[in-house]
Amino acid sequence: MSFDATVHLVRHGQVHNPEGVLYGRLPGFRLSDLGRAQAAAAAQRLAKAQVGLVTASPLERAQETAAIIAEPHGAEVGTDPRLIESGTTLEGVGRTALGIFGSPRRWWSLRNPFKPSWGESFAEIRARMLAAIEDAVEAAGGGEVVIVSHQTPVLVARLALSGQRVPPWLAFTPCATGSVTTLVVEGGRAVSASYFAPPIASDAPDSTATSPGT
Repeated sequence: MSFDATVHLVRHGQVHNPEGVLYGRLPGFRLSDLGRAQAAAAAQRLAKAQVGLVTASPLERAQETAAIIAEPHGAEVGTDPRLIESGTTLEGVGRTALGIFGSPRRWWSLRNPFKPSWGESFAEIRARMLAAIEDAVEAAGGGEVVIVSHQTPVLVARLALSGQRVPPWLAFTPCATGSVTTLVVEGGRAVSASYFAPPIASDAPDSTATSPGT
């Protein structure tokens, strides 16, 4: 993989989730009012970018965020299934220690946080995200690329483009809802990075692939 581009990795805005479940790839989870405001802040951040392409995960929350970002640029939102949330066996479980660890049937799937053993591996996420980004850069025809995805895929992609192969939580890299991580990439490797989180950001996790406790 070798390309030169400016890539904006966006985590979707906060989700309306009154039951507090780990929703993973479950359908029907849309942005909250706060999430829409966060997406608007991300759009303002990117308003002056020379955007050549906006593409997003097929899940509702990512599509809504991408549409808000794309509107000022008059851009269509593309959909790439490779940008989807991390696969997990914990979908629908309550986001509490009791919800996650309360059933002995789940204990075996939690045995290895470095793989992670409860879902899609970080290596699989890395491969699909990098392939999606490379294809988006090619399709953008020299313009900047906006990738709207989810917490763990965004973190894994950032670390991969920066040449790091550590689990996301060990990198201590921020990724708030509605945040924009901008990477200047040369020869397939990030040479600089900047991070923007909306002033109204929420750090509530949306992915079970970062650690079993989120």
